[in-house]
Amino acid sequence: MKLAVAVLLAGLPAAAQAGCFGAGEPLFHCRIEGSARQVDICLQDGVALYRFGPMDGAAEMILARRVEDVDLRPWNGIGRWLHEALRFTNGETAYEISYGIDRLNETHVVEARIAIHESGREIARLACRPETVLGLDFMPLFEAKLAAGQSWCPEAGEWRADCVAQ
Repeated sequence: MKLAVAVLLAGLPAAAQAGCFGAGEPLFHCRIEGSARQVDICLQDGVALYRFGPMDGAAEMILARRVEDVDLRPWNGIGRWLHEALRFTNGETAYEISYGIDRLNETHVVEARIAIHESGREIARLACRPETVLGLDFMPLFEAKLAAGQSWCPEAGEWRADCVAQ
């Protein structure tokens, strides 16, 4: 699965380092459709960072979460659509970043969005401008979660410290 994702994404541009902080590793970047704002997701020293704000200014929001506290839904390795999502929580509010690529479409157009949930209910959905979506590499976060002692349990669809195949 890891190799298939790498091969498919190899032709896509790498994320802009400017969206990360210092030595942060870029995982995702996009500009919001119809807005002068952008979203950047970075990984640095076991901490995942979510930055939202104007392209040429200070961030309106920065969330820093230990990798154990970020919910990652990795691609299951099957199907036409390569799709992954991750979620940062801030109290009762959750910011879900997701992308999908139609593997059968030769242009590999990326669809990405940020969905904002409050108390479990979606209150906003922000579409990314497809030509600005960069990175699409959640594998470093996956590996950081493994290093932190979590295991992905595909049967249960969740991260656990003690995943046992069913």
